[in-house]
Amino acid sequence: MVLIFTDNEELDKDLNKHIENSRIVYYPDYILQENSATILIATIQHNKYNFKDFMFKVRQKNIRVILILENDKVPELKDALCLGIYDIVFDPFDLDDIRNKLLSPTPFSQISNYIQPLLEQ
Repeated sequence: MVLIFTDNEELDKDLNKHIENSRIVYYPDYILQENSATILIATIQHNKYNFKDFMFKVRQKNIRVILILENDKVPELKDALCLGIYDIVFDPFDLDDIRNKLLSPTPFSQISNYIQPLLEQ
């Protein structure tokens, strides 16, 4: 099961239409209670949890996250990488970018250029 949690109605509908076995989710608590989800496609959303705490709880459930970010300068990128979220799509993107991430997870070698500066701090 692929959960879609982007807070963008048009994107949610497009993803749901083109991704088999997917469901649009509107509440973070639903994600944390879900037991059959294997992938979460998400953006940074303001909700009752802060980003780091919410994603930690999601990752504890062994849910793979495909994260959509505005750019590589957002402060949440560091938290995402520390939580093992390597499937990141930066804006601008299209539906094929997300479908490609679903089929082919990002290898560490491709994300290491974002991690290296964090190790040097």
